[in-house]
Amino acid sequence: MKKLTALLIVLTIALMALGLSASAEPMSYFDYTDDILEDGSPIYYFPELSLQLPADWAGKVMAIQRENGTSFYQRSSHEKYQEEGISGGGFLFRLSASVNGSFSLLPAFQYLGYSEASSLNYFLELPTDYSAYNDDAMRAEYDALYAGLDFVATHAQFYAQQAEATDLVPDEEPEEAEAPAPAPQPEEAEAPAQAAQQPAAGNGGISVEKARYHFEHSALPRYFYGDPDIMLEVLEESGIYRLWRSLIDENGVVAPYGPADYQQNWYASDDGTTILQIIMPKPEADTQCYRVYLVYHPMTGESSYFTIEYNGFLGDNSFVCGWTRAHEHVNYSGAEILDPTADDYQDALLAEAVRIAKLANVSPVLSVAEGVTDGTDTSEPEPQAVPAPSDLAEIPCPEQGFTTMARPEFSWDYKEGTGISIYTKTPGKIPYVIVFQGDDLIMEPFDFIKEQYTPHIQKKYGDDLVYYKEYEHYSLGGKDLPAGVYTYRLQGKMVDLIRVYDSTGDRTVCFTAKYIQGEAEPTLSALHDAIRYFKAN
Repeated sequence: MKKLTALLIVLTIALMALGLSASAEPMSYFDYTDDILEDGSPIYYFPELSLQLPADWAGKVMAIQRENGTSFYQRSSHEKYQEEGISGGGFLFRLSASVNGSFSLLPAFQYLGYSEASSLNYFLELPTDYSAYNDDAMRAEYDALYAGLDFVATHAQFYAQQAEATDLVPDEEPEEAEAPAPAPQPEEAEAPAQAAQQPAAGNGGISVEKARYHFEHSALPRYFYGDPDIMLEVLEESGIYRLWRSLIDENGVVAPYGPADYQQNWYASDDGTTILQIIMPKPEADTQCYRVYLVYHPMTGESSYFTIEYNGFLGDNSFVCGWTRAHEHVNYSGAEILDPTADDYQDALLAEAVRIAKLANVSPVLSVAEGVTDGTDTSEPEPQAVPAPSDLAEIPCPEQGFTTMARPEFSWDYKEGTGISIYTKTPGKIPYVIVFQGDDLIMEPFDFIKEQYTPHIQKKYGDDLVYYKEYEHYSLGGKDLPAGVYTYRLQGKMVDLIRVYDSTGDRTVCFTAKYIQGEAEPTLSALHDAIRYFKAN
């Protein structure tokens, strides 16, 4: 069984560093018009919100729209740096948006709010370096501008009630560990329905259609153009399905596709070019792709990204399109829809690959690439590796009749009604893992999560609950267990909560993990260990 390789992690981090992962939508979300208010304050109107700047910023700043947002600069420093061939000088902030919580990994940002209309989280990306030009007057002006960044964040206005604006104030001491009540015996319930993504009034929760569009038309071409060598190595090692899963799992999307719905065919031209043909699940909406082609010549570094797209008006035909390195969409011509049940399907796929090769100015003489598999992995990802028991310390809980294990550098304590709390950073504070063994057995823990625990979380956090999802099968500690995953706001931070249930046969065991979003490690590893090495006395 293949694991999700470190290359995929490297790819994601590299792309985030390039500012690609934060931009989830076409550039139109950052189109703007600007004006001056009666009090002299500059104001910028974007499709879903406006940004008002302090009045004393007038004439001193400039805005530049890019694919991953609109950046604001101190005009004098930026122009002076440009004379020296430096493009990012005088940077003050960038208005950006993300379909998920990946922005929480940024070193400095200010969260603005979430739009239900576009499923986007808006935020200001703030400078981490002092970018004023080396001139006393320019530095003094930059310092004064920088002091007004809080004004910009607090005066951001969404146009409708579709968005909730939030002023996040960092706090070094989030909530203490609360004591979960012993799990009660639930009433008779119907058979659990398939787990469904349930967006609340906050981030997460995009549709399958939007997820597919983002994956096929935004994420994949940007990943590919960002670093073709790493991208192709990841796809050869792990397969396209793993990349798709990493996207939808991060965004809380339940999609009706499995590993068997994806396929990869690798071809090599006689001039050394690699062509990867990716077969996608059957399209059901306009612009969804039948197939995607990644064309790459490792010697010259030239790369091209092509799509075979569904269109409801074309009948038995589709569009042959592509995305350029500058993220411009190109329409080449029509193509016949291929029948995967036909006897000549593989020959037709090869003929289509030859056509794509011609479009990419590649020799159309193709052969199946030697020593390359299709990368398809029909298994689910294995749980994250955990240290061997010899590297862990045993934690006894005689009060509730169990033992578990954790890294010796962590701290832990026991509280009646709570069980064992394992603190991976500061005793008594988030992040932590709680292990609790109840007196009774929950016969249907997945129903219990849906009918009792999720309503409890909704009531407890109210509007601060921004996302949740219930899983009938969640892979942790080498087991498939029912779980609930939740994200909520707490004292200026986004907190992830995972609640997992297991059974000893006659008693229910509850595992809870909490950590600041974007800081999952080492708490997730502690959760794995607690589950894997739990033993009832």
